[in-house]
Amino acid sequence: MIKVNQDDYAYAVGLIRAKEIKLLDSDRLNRMIEAPNAADAFKVLTEAEYGYGNTENFYSFEQALAEEMKKTYALLAEIAPVSEVVEAFKRKYDYFNVKVLLKAEFSGQETPQILTDTGIFGIEQIKRIIRERDYNELSPIMIQAINDTYDTFSRMRDPQAVDLIMDNASYAQFVNDLNEFDSPFLHELARIIIDITNIKMYIRARNMNKSWDFIGKLLLKGGELSEEFYFTEFDKSVEAFVDDLRQTRYGDTVKRGWELYTEKKNISGLEKLLDDFLMRYIRQSKLITMGVEPFIAYLFAKETEIRNVRIIMTGKINRLNDDLIRERLRLGYV
Repeated sequence: MIKVNQDDYAYAVGLIRAKEIKLLDSDRLNRMIEAPNAADAFKVLTEAEYGYGNTENFYSFEQALAEEMKKTYALLAEIAPVSEVVEAFKRKYDYFNVKVLLKAEFSGQETPQILTDTGIFGIEQIKRIIRERDYNELSPIMIQAINDTYDTFSRMRDPQAVDLIMDNASYAQFVNDLNEFDSPFLHELARIIIDITNIKMYIRARNMNKSWDFIGKLLLKGGELSEEFYFTEFDKSVEAFVDDLRQTRYGDTVKRGWELYTEKKNISGLEKLLDDFLMRYIRQSKLITMGVEPFIAYLFAKETEIRNVRIIMTGKINRLNDDLIRERLRLGYV
């Protein structure tokens, strides 16, 4: 357990509060959405001093987003009283890289140019680890996920199964890291992440006709919803599962999300609503004046902001309707 000494975070939290003022609020995001074209939308990022100023035009917006995330991690790594608070967030990028490398290996294709160097391991380092099967530096959770992926793909030949296994393992790692801190706020955050991850996974897996055994192996432990909640009736429909959730704090959110799914045959609406549910909890950290909580909240805030910018820029480049772009945005921290 990592003891959280409130006083150790005094300087960091003071700096973070100043940085929160510069987060892109709804007004600036709306300016991007309502801009006549992608080039004008990109100017909002330029005004906000996104990245390192190396991006030449809006077609390279992903470079600006990657640079902005790296800049954020570099700052927080410098002011964090303990390195674990930043590493907890960076590990998800290692899981993403491993997923990309495994899928390329399974398909017999060259590694796509989408690997990120934002994680704990550099790109060449993680390539070597997977190529040589040298897992000594990896966490037990990641090693288990890699082994499960090889085993499952050898039997099912399903790339979507790779996504499910590695994505869930990434969340399991994050939850494990959060629970290492002596913070009731972060422990409750971990429980919410477990439940939201399990709900998303359960509905995705059922719609993909995955076996109950497969689903059971992916369920994260330690949430408010017990394992029995998911397996009370093996022949239970997804609609019945959604109905059972009515008595939980996730009931209304999942009900609205399922209605969107049945209407549009796309689970993204449900996932957005669950992400917004999580952000509403994280926003409570604004009431905490000292400690690790505002630090964690700022990282969530920045990642959500960058995700929303990506949604907007992709939509503007593809000339999507403004309302369609707007309905895809996640709830922000500010």
